[in-house]
Amino acid sequence: MSEKILTVVVPSYNVEAYLEEGLNSLIHPDIMEDMEVLIINDGSMDRTEEIGKQYEAEYPRLFRVITKENGGHGSTINKGIEEAAGKYFKVLDGDDWVDTENFRRLVKMLKRLDVDVVGSNYTMVDHTTRRPAKLQEYPFEKVEYGRIYHLEEVVGKVTVPMHAMTIKTELLRKMKVKIDEHMFYVDMEYITFPMPYVDTLIFLEPSVYRYRLGLPNQSMSIKKMQANLKNHLHVLLRLEKYVERMDAKLSEAQRQYINEIIGWMIGSQMKIYISFPLGSGKRKEAMALDAHMRRRNPGAWHSVKNKAVWFMRYTGFLTFPAAVIAFKHRRNSY
Repeated sequence: MSEKILTVVVPSYNVEAYLEEGLNSLIHPDIMEDMEVLIINDGSMDRTEEIGKQYEAEYPRLFRVITKENGGHGSTINKGIEEAAGKYFKVLDGDDWVDTENFRRLVKMLKRLDVDVVGSNYTMVDHTTRRPAKLQEYPFEKVEYGRIYHLEEVVGKVTVPMHAMTIKTELLRKMKVKIDEHMFYVDMEYITFPMPYVDTLIFLEPSVYRYRLGLPNQSMSIKKMQANLKNHLHVLLRLEKYVERMDAKLSEAQRQYINEIIGWMIGSQMKIYISFPLGSGKRKEAMALDAHMRRRNPGAWHSVKNKAVWFMRYTGFLTFPAAVIAFKHRRNSY
């Protein structure tokens, strides 16, 4: 069997309504021998496993179903890292899909590359209208496409989210830390934990990934964010502890890159706090978190880019009630 250039891991939990679209989008005759697709069935209770088995039977050299007990999104990625045979690794959630032609171009490009991380454009698509959210379509405007960068050249310009990331599998194994299981928002762990081992990156213009927006149980809706506030805080604090533990091994560029991710999460945590009604005690929690981060990781604290957070800081969080009121007049999601 020829060496696989890419492993695509498909975390799948009760996605019978969407899985076929995603798997079909990965099939192209030009690249089928260059890749493998691991469908990680996370204890689904619908036809997810059955659908995966159908693809495995029809394309046995391409698809493989791995069924495990339910452990959440992080557990499926952990399992995929253990099983992957490809030089590169990419996650495609079971309810999303790829643009087949642009994905083919990505795989062909991977065969010619030897960089640590490839960032490819992605598009968020409204589940109901199937129309793209253009603001999310081109996240790499501050870099030159097709140029190989060292990390220190792109710090402060860009971070690579999970849906845009293709990464060397060996770097995921070097990190020697498991992604949290039974936890939301672990995509932030996935893009952070390998960064101490990343040096080179390249960015590609074609939009490969299609992220489905507007599903009922999506973790980024405001109601879900409120319900999972402790999950979000747990991941944030775990990243803070991770950078503290790895500090001696980090280059300045790696430290700054990770701190920017943590800074984004601080801003997101503050948004969750202000989404709650006045009188819920969230102002006190926000102040405590902000003081903790300023004390333990000033670099991440200073990396917050959200202007509303800085305004609250300047006023000693006296403007927190005004932020709550302002949030009510904005859309009900992130």
